[in-house]
Amino acid sequence: MECNIDDLPDVLLEYILSLIPPYKDLQECKLVSKRWFRATKNVIQHSKAHFQKSVAYGSLLWNPCPSRDWMPTIAKRHSHSACTYENSMYVFGGCTAACTTFNDLWRLDLDSRTWVRLITMGTYPSPKACATMLCYKKSFILFGGWSHPSPYPVHQQWKLFNELHVYSIESNKWVAINTLETPPPTSAHSASIHNNYMIVFGGICNGYRSNDVWCLNLDSYSWHKQATSNLKPQPRYGQSQIELGDKHLLVLGGCTGPNAAMNDAWLLKMEGTAWTWTKVNMYNTECAPTRIWCHQACKVGNYVIVLSINKCQNKPNDMSISLKKVTCQATPPPRTSNSSPLHGRQGNLSNIDREVNINGRHGSFSEISVQNPRSSSHTPNFTKNLTLLYDNVLSMAAFRDEPVRYNTNSHRQRQLESLRRMEESIRSRRMQSKPVKKTKNTLSIFVLDITNVLCDECSASWIPLKHSGQSGPNERILYSLVAGRGELIVFGGIGKEQTTVQTHPDMDQPEVYNDLHFINPPRYVI
Repeated sequence: MECNIDDLPDVLLEYILSLIPPYKDLQECKLVSKRWFRATKNVIQHSKAHFQKSVAYGSLLWNPCPSRDWMPTIAKRHSHSACTYENSMYVFGGCTAACTTFNDLWRLDLDSRTWVRLITMGTYPSPKACATMLCYKKSFILFGGWSHPSPYPVHQQWKLFNELHVYSIESNKWVAINTLETPPPTSAHSASIHNNYMIVFGGICNGYRSNDVWCLNLDSYSWHKQATSNLKPQPRYGQSQIELGDKHLLVLGGCTGPNAAMNDAWLLKMEGTAWTWTKVNMYNTECAPTRIWCHQACKVGNYVIVLSINKCQNKPNDMSISLKKVTCQATPPPRTSNSSPLHGRQGNLSNIDREVNINGRHGSFSEISVQNPRSSSHTPNFTKNLTLLYDNVLSMAAFRDEPVRYNTNSHRQRQLESLRRMEESIRSRRMQSKPVKKTKNTLSIFVLDITNVLCDECSASWIPLKHSGQSGPNERILYSLVAGRGELIVFGGIGKEQTTVQTHPDMDQPEVYNDLHFINPPRYVI
């Protein structure tokens, strides 16, 4: 007796459909018949409810995406911008360990888990990191960011941007928007979309940290600075911004300066002439992550997901990853009047343009193995500036906003020769002894319940962390975390590669990632 899938009962049909990735393929199942339309709709609703319930119970699971050496892949990067649209995740820009910034745009097909580099048209944005990119209708709104100078000519300053670009998904084209009034050049800020407005808060501006609120009308592309209440968050950068409907947003964490990370939360009510800030009462803070800065938090229903290391993985008094040695990550390295022209960039001299997918190159790129990162040949000074990632708790030297000054009296040729000798010395030491990798901390999932944040009490509560025995990826910062359909997507970031050699014990090397990780609920049976 012959039978086909339509002979199955509805329960079995829905179970089969639940095994299909929840993107384009599942959406197309609605077109088969009326019965399949109803079954697919039920599967989507069940999956959404199951995902939110798994978040509430803390039962999410890590699922790394297997690497495919034969397929094009995106270059390793951190401090990039990412957002989702329909069945894809888009990634713009970012920065390498050698301070090379990108202005490329990549699309991750969430059905096939494959990368495609978009050869876009129009007016390209400047290569930069720490910009914000948000989806509005069928476009991406890109604002702000930071760029490290190239090694030649040597007398250059780092640059902050107040560029505004709009990318049309349908026409695959960038358009630069020029306005009469604009915010100051800004980096490491946060932004969210509310109706037809983009709201920008905080960040590092030229010479100062900000707690200003700027509004962009997305219909007329006009800016205005919004007045707010006298009670407001401290000026900060690296915070997360969560949209809570048309009239409210939540600012979570951030950093107010070197060694000054914040674990607080603020609610902004966007009504009246002067918008009102309210500090959120935080409960169960013993269950809070060690840091809420330099990465995105992600909202799922009435919960906010934050990734951080588990407190039990830290040494006593060691709160979190530090950025003392990442002087080029998200904002430029500080200079002093006694600095040499090449101080903090010496490693670039022998590694110019060696990163995969440097700006202006097109085509396919072979994947760089995450397990075998490119060994660094930077000089000790550069390594000190770039890679001392975890010594002082929450040291934010990478975000210091002092102006760049150079000592023009130094003789450039003498410096280059000195750098060459130092590079040869370091290279010979590394060849003499094989590095031994040390055990790394891994990322854990933290959940903040914001159900009562819009109530009179204005409170939020951290949900106790459940130890499932499953470890996430290596500890990192400046990665992206975005919500897909029934899953969260983690990409990129920078961490430390700690090794021990005979001549230099406990050397911390920067490790930039291009690996993908998905956070999913456990599979359910309908």
